[in-house]
Amino acid sequence: MRDFSLSKTMSPFAIIHALKANWIWELPFGKNQLIGGGAGAFLDRIIGGWAFHGAARVQSGSPFNMGNVRLVGMTRNDLQKEVKMRFNDAARIAYFLPQDIIDNTIKAFNVSATTANGYGALGAPSGRYFAPASGGSCIEAFTGQCGTTNLVLYGPNFARYDLSIVKKTKITETVNFEFRAEFLNAFNHINYIVGNAANDVNTAGGFGGQTFGQVTQAYRDTSTTNDPGGRMIQFVARINF
Repeated sequence: MRDFSLSKTMSPFAIIHALKANWIWELPFGKNQLIGGGAGAFLDRIIGGWAFHGAARVQSGSPFNMGNVRLVGMTRNDLQKEVKMRFNDAARIAYFLPQDIIDNTIKAFNVSATTANGYGALGAPSGRYFAPASGGSCIEAFTGQCGTTNLVLYGPNFARYDLSIVKKTKITETVNFEFRAEFLNAFNHINYIVGNAANDVNTAGGFGGQTFGQVTQAYRDTSTTNDPGGRMIQFVARINF
């Protein structure tokens, strides 16, 4: 009989945890402030009107779907704990899975009908790995009978901090000049994505290929917010009235 628990999975759209913060800190300098409270008009224009603005977002990584596969030697929760960024600096390659899972998964998907053990030249897998849903131990007549219908995992966590230094200089009672130095992604934190940042739903496949487990994309949003993903510094000047 079909195991309906294999059809249960996470939504490929959901971000399960997100912490967001926005703040405006008006620095206590200038006339009627804690520091320089007795400043005259000229000095107040120099030391007054400073503020520190910020927006921060730390959240779970974007979900991605690994499809109809079997897990061997691990559960979904075990696997989720292993999803983290790993780098081969010499080869300039980024991975989201441990090397043993990658190597044994490639072996598991390289099968052969002409060898004694049923696997290709790489040999038989061992330990923990992804396997085809239908195999020698379970012949799948319909999706979800042997492996998960859709194995959804969460990619590396997302973190971003946008910071601004703001100076407002009073011109008249109703007019002021504002200058801003804005540091978008101030700490230049790279947010890696399993799949493609342009996709609504990402999938990770290619289990039998040598590029399985690699990450080739980082967050960016050039189509709507002109955000290249890395640190961007911009200066803004305007008259408020």
